[in-house]
Amino acid sequence: MRDEERDNGLESLFRNKLEENELVAGSDLTGRLMQRLGRREFFRLNPARFNIWYVTAAAAGLMVAGILLFSPSRGEAEPVTPLQDTSQVSISGEEIVTEAMSAQTIISEPVSVQVHPADSEAGDPANEKGQAIVRHEPIATNDKKGETIALNRDGAQGLSVSAPLSEASIEPSVTSGCVPLHVKFSCNAGEGYTASWSLGDGGTSSEPGHDYIYDIPGTYRVTLTLTDERRRVSTATEIIEVWDNPRAAFEVRQNDPLGDNDRVTFVNLSTGAVNYLWDFGDGTFSALADPSYRYERMGRYDVSLVAYSANGCVDSVTVNDLFTDRGMYLRFPNAFIPNRGGPTGGYYNHQTDEYNQVFHPVASGVDSYNLKIYSKSGLLVFESDDIAVGWDGYNKGRLCTPGVYVWKVRGTYRNGQSIIMAGDVTLVNY
Repeated sequence: MRDEERDNGLESLFRNKLEENELVAGSDLTGRLMQRLGRREFFRLNPARFNIWYVTAAAAGLMVAGILLFSPSRGEAEPVTPLQDTSQVSISGEEIVTEAMSAQTIISEPVSVQVHPADSEAGDPANEKGQAIVRHEPIATNDKKGETIALNRDGAQGLSVSAPLSEASIEPSVTSGCVPLHVKFSCNAGEGYTASWSLGDGGTSSEPGHDYIYDIPGTYRVTLTLTDERRRVSTATEIIEVWDNPRAAFEVRQNDPLGDNDRVTFVNLSTGAVNYLWDFGDGTFSALADPSYRYERMGRYDVSLVAYSANGCVDSVTVNDLFTDRGMYLRFPNAFIPNRGGPTGGYYNHQTDEYNQVFHPVASGVDSYNLKIYSKSGLLVFESDDIAVGWDGYNKGRLCTPGVYVWKVRGTYRNGQSIIMAGDVTLVNY
C-alpha cells in the first residue's frame, strides 16, 4: 500500500507541475513516465519485488547445476556395507580365467574388494571404515607355453595363483658308454619342486642333480618324478646303455729253439672284440687278429695287444720280455660236462679229462694262481688258489644250473710276468 501511495503522490506532483506550466499531461506521457519508473525499480535492490538480482541468482544456479551435471566422473567407488566378521579378501564369482595371448603376458582389470580394518595396511584408504576400494589386480598370466594361470578364491589365503605344472625333463651327461659308466644327472626341478629318481639298477636319489656310476653292463631305464607344492606330479624317463668291455688275451707259439728265420705265431684269445692292434715291441704294429712275426734278432721285447669292441670299448694286455723264458702259457676250455653222479672235489686226471668233467686250465710256467668263477648274476660259485684243482660244476654240494659262467684268473709266471685273464665257460647239460 505504501508503494502505491508513493506512486500516486509522485503522479500528483508531476501533474501539479505540469498544470503550473500550463501543460496538459496526456495519456502517452503518463505511460512513458511509468515505464521509466518501472525500470528504475527493476534495477534497485528490493527483496520485496522481482528485480534483476533474482534473475542473476537464478542464472548462477542454473550454471552451477549444469557444471555439476555434465562434469566427468572421478571414478569413486560406490559405498558398500562394511564387512563385519571377516578377514578375507573376496571377489565375486568362484574363479576368473583369462586366456593369455603371448608369453609372459599379465592381464589386469579393476577388481572391487572389501578390506576389513584389521587386515588393511597403515595409510590404506579403507583401513578405518572397511569401505570398498578399487585396485588393478592381475587376474591371469601365462607362461612361456601360453598356458593360462587362474586366480581363484582359496579360503583364508585370499587370491591365489595356480601356476602350470612344469614338465619333468632329464638331462644326463651321457646316455651310453663302456662299463664303468659315469653319468651326471640333472633336471629342471625349480623352486617348490621335489625330485625322486629311480636309476634302473635299484639305485635311487632325491637330489635334483647327482653323479652315478653303472658298473654292470646292461640297458637301464631311468625315471624322474617331479612333485610340486600342490602334490601334482610329472614324470620323465631316459634310457642309459652300458656296454661291456672286451677282454684282451693271447698266447705265443714258437719253435724251440728259435731259429733265425723262424716266425713267432701270436694266438688271439680275446673275447668281445672286433678290432685289434698289436705292438711287437720293436716298433712294428699289426691289425690282424692272429698275426705271425719274425724278429730280426734276439733281445728283450714287450708285446702288447689292444682289443676294441663294436661299441668302441677297449681292453689291453702286455707280455713283458717275450723270449726270457719260453714255454710259459695258461689256456682254458670254453665248455665242460660235469659228472651228474655227484661232486668230485675238482681234482682232475686223464680220465676226467677224457670226458671233460672238470673245468681247469692247461698251463706251463705258472708261479702263482687264483681262479674265480661267477654266475651271470654276479654270484661267486667257485674259487681256487691251486692250479691242480678245477671246478666240477657243483656249488655247496648241488649241481649248478646249466648255462654260461664267467671266469677270471690272476697270478704270475715264474719270470715275474703278471697274469690277468678272463673269459666265459658253458656248463653243458648232457
